[in-house]
Amino acid sequence: MKHWDLMTLQASTEKQTPREPGADSARVPSSGRQIPRVLFSSPECRAIVLDLAQGQSMDEHQVRERAVVQVVTGRVQIDCAGTSVECSAGGLITFEPGERHSVHANEDARLLLLLAPWPAPDHVTDVAEGSDRQHLPANATVDPIVDATHPA
Repeated sequence: MKHWDLMTLQASTEKQTPREPGADSARVPSSGRQIPRVLFSSPECRAIVLDLAQGQSMDEHQVRERAVVQVVTGRVQIDCAGTSVECSAGGLITFEPGERHSVHANEDARLLLLLAPWPAPDHVTDVAEGSDRQHLPANATVDPIVDATHPA
């Protein structure tokens, strides 16, 4: 069993090795945006915590997996397919694979994002990511999952 307290979890503000845009770009320090914190990743699901400061936005985007977003703290505005919804702590939102959406923090907010399955069969991955057993990108912040039934 692995356990996290989402209310007191420290924010992940920097990737271990951030990357500039572009497939062949160098890794450089990241500034001006929040970096998601991967809690765990397995073929069934990836769990990510994301902190957005008031006024911060995630522009329109999509993921290839089914996305489930739980608002842990704060308040966000979510726009999807011409519909706009304001969600406070306790709100739960789901997106179909490929459904385009944007998120704007009306106040400081913490979101729990679940992507399933991980990765989706047609998910484009970074060549540098490799294929470790948790399917983690090289620049993810994550705590390892300990499997008591199969010790290392």
